[in-house]
Amino acid sequence: MREEHFRTERVALRALESTDAGALQTYLNDPALLGRRYIPWGMADIAPLSLSRVEEILDSWAKEKKALTLGIELRETGELVGHTGWYWGWDTHCPSVWIAVATDHQRVGIGSDVLLLLLTHLFENTPAHNVNGWIAGWNDAGLAFARAHGFIEAGRIPRCGIRDGAYYQEVMVDILKPEWLTERGRSYGA
Repeated sequence: MREEHFRTERVALRALESTDAGALQTYLNDPALLGRRYIPWGMADIAPLSLSRVEEILDSWAKEKKALTLGIELRETGELVGHTGWYWGWDTHCPSVWIAVATDHQRVGIGSDVLLLLLTHLFENTPAHNVNGWIAGWNDAGLAFARAHGFIEAGRIPRCGIRDGAYYQEVMVDILKPEWLTERGRSYGA
């Protein structure tokens, strides 16, 4: 992976380091991100997260063998404003992606830039033919973002979790490589 593959005019995706713990702690403890922070599987999504807990999260991401988590950095200032990545689990042909952006940096195109970088890399440099994401059913903004970028709903898991005392569904969205290429004005195959 070449560095220029993970940059736009606005953002750069880079490896997370132990020195990022303070910045991560700041935005991960924003109550508006609860339930959509994409912390490692099996870690409770509760707040506030102590600095030592954030260091554990960083360590877990670094040790993951079937996922890659990268920091989202503003190129102009060098500020860490989120994290993103993909997980390929048992099938490298169908990775899952996630994007978490600090709330004070949302709705300015950062997520769109990041998603374009992820999809470009996965569809052009890996065997991926389908990319998916999992979004809590209550996350209307996340679902709208996915739809606006060509993802379609592929399924739901009922009673996946509890939020505000009620069950919610987890929504799987995906985009196929031919759909993505067509959306970008390119053909697939012949």
